[in-house]
Amino acid sequence: MHDRASAATKLRSMAQPDAQFAPPWRGTRRTMILSMIVTISIWTVVGLFQAVPEVFDGFEWLPFISHIIDAWTWALLTPAVLLIDRKLKSSQQNAAKLLLIYLPLSIPFTLVHTYLTGLILYPIPDIYWNPLRDPGFAIYFFMGGWVTYCAFVGILQAFNFYNRLLTSQLKLERVEKRLIEARLNMLRLQLEPHFLFNALNAISSQVVANPELGQEMIEDLGALLRGSLDCQSSAEITLAQELALLDHYLAIQKLRFGDRIDIRIDADPATLSAMVPSLLLQPLVENAIRHGIERRMSGGTIAISARLANDRLQIDVQDDGVGLPPDWRIETSSGLGLRVTRERLEMLYSEAGAHHFNVSPRQGVGTHVAIQIPLHTIGAEIDESAT
Repeated sequence: MHDRASAATKLRSMAQPDAQFAPPWRGTRRTMILSMIVTISIWTVVGLFQAVPEVFDGFEWLPFISHIIDAWTWALLTPAVLLIDRKLKSSQQNAAKLLLIYLPLSIPFTLVHTYLTGLILYPIPDIYWNPLRDPGFAIYFFMGGWVTYCAFVGILQAFNFYNRLLTSQLKLERVEKRLIEARLNMLRLQLEPHFLFNALNAISSQVVANPELGQEMIEDLGALLRGSLDCQSSAEITLAQELALLDHYLAIQKLRFGDRIDIRIDADPATLSAMVPSLLLQPLVENAIRHGIERRMSGGTIAISARLANDRLQIDVQDDGVGLPPDWRIETSSGLGLRVTRERLEMLYSEAGAHHFNVSPRQGVGTHVAIQIPLHTIGAEIDESAT
């Protein structure tokens, strides 16, 4: 049974023409017709341009027709020039090598053009400037055809050069994008062990003293890690998703600190669909707790707000903790969260003025982290991908 099936398959494959040996024009009739129309149209425009002086001198049909036929003859030869260009892979050759190839080819191409044009015009006896009828005019016609050939090949190579330049720029942009993605992933990987170590450290202190509380904290940590893994493939997520991740982290901290910590979140509903870097808020809140609230016996408040400001997303994280030292600078800070967050923002929004990140002391007491990033929403992302 199996042998019959395999034999039938072999017979069908033998009956069907091998795609590898299929003629190159197969399945491309529409493309060929379109290419012919474009080629003839371009050379018709060239012929009309050449006929302009004749029109101003007093329009006559015969000179006008001769210019059009001259151009259409080049349209007949264009596929041969393009075929040679493809075989030579001109876009990968240097100018000197192309000159050594195309310059000798100019003679036979121009001779063929001269002969074909004269042959097409020959049935019209009133056109006395036929290169096949007048040897003296043939030299003049040949020189004009040679100039046209050189201009055609020059324009073709300029197009190839532009195409190669555009392709190399696209490749460079892809490489740069991959490097940025790799750098962002590395920065994210730096954040996650740092956060995990701190979270496990906090949980371990509760496991023995209060097993039930420790169990709840472990469950919240598991939910946070699952959410983080779900967002791992994307550099950006919606603010709503980011706040959902933050809720799991805040649940751990509330179990740990109880009434000593008060978290207030005020996010404008219009901002919830805005895209933000994943794990943007967690290190900022963790920094506010560890270096601000935790050091105060009475605890404190952390306020997180999000609003729209002139087509930009403004996010503020403020606390009323112990505040920053007088000589504090983010460059020399030992805290990983703020430095990595700043680097991630610089990588994602590298254009000048595209983002703003500032850490400053609040008036009175506490710290204020202000972030501004370009506003783009999940709906805009879908529209861009569709186009």
